[in-house]
Amino acid sequence: MNKPLIHIGEADQLKIYTLLDDYSGYESAFLGHHGISLLLDVASGKENKRILLDVGQSADPILYNARLLGIDMNSIDMIFISHCHYDHTAGLTGILKKIDREIPVIAHSTIFRENYIVNPYLRNIGITKENGREAIVENGGNIVLVDDPFNLMQGVISTGEVNRVTDFEIQGIGTYNINDGKVVPDKIADDMSIVLNIKDKGLFIVSGCSHSGIVNIIHHAVRITGVEKVYGLIGGLHLIEADDERIEKTVDALSNMDLELVVAGHCTGLKALSKLQVVFGDKFQLLHSGKAISISG
Repeated sequence: MNKPLIHIGEADQLKIYTLLDDYSGYESAFLGHHGISLLLDVASGKENKRILLDVGQSADPILYNARLLGIDMNSIDMIFISHCHYDHTAGLTGILKKIDREIPVIAHSTIFRENYIVNPYLRNIGITKENGREAIVENGGNIVLVDDPFNLMQGVISTGEVNRVTDFEIQGIGTYNINDGKVVPDKIADDMSIVLNIKDKGLFIVSGCSHSGIVNIIHHAVRITGVEKVYGLIGGLHLIEADDERIEKTVDALSNMDLELVVAGHCTGLKALSKLQVVFGDKFQLLHSGKAISISG
């Protein structure tokens, strides 16, 4: 094992509240909406922080679900944006308006680029003007743009840009950037995840969409932290448009990692979710709005 690129330390306890997912759950009072928003409540030594990963495409269902969960949005200490797409960013200023102090908004340096899709018609699916730099600052966001692995607190890091080496994890989803008047495919280099190292458990990956590829993300997390044990993951795996071969290879790779917990939803897709359920059995859980999980050392 090479020398770690970052000292991650250990977190003592993690509780995750699903403030938003595409699916609202069975016999549930929670709202589902295309997008994702996960609130991480992390205890590490004497420190306890709440980190919000992503903000859906509207603040309204997030705020509604938070009320049902008894969560005061003013308790959020920082917001982490996994990548630029509207279903992860468009609720940002609506959330910031519910927080009465300045807090960090952490993202990749290219987060504010326009990001176009042409199917079924030309449109920008990146950050909207209503959630741009000026709007974030005006509503109390302190913008922190970091491309490298970055400590958020003891036991918690941002992956930074993910090293992409797995041959079957296709990069890009058919979106484009315009650079110097030329249309170029977008590889979504801004896709970043949160990694926790939970005492006596190992690494736990929290991802928005896994556009970098969930296998790439896990290998990257192990490489930069030097922690070989991976306890589990939560988030979207963006296999919704993947062919059967890629789904098979992805699930096989995950099954060889000795994971104890796999919680997937949002953009994972029904085929991949079904395969994960079969392979992981009781270790698999379906993500949905209102779902809460706890992990402690």
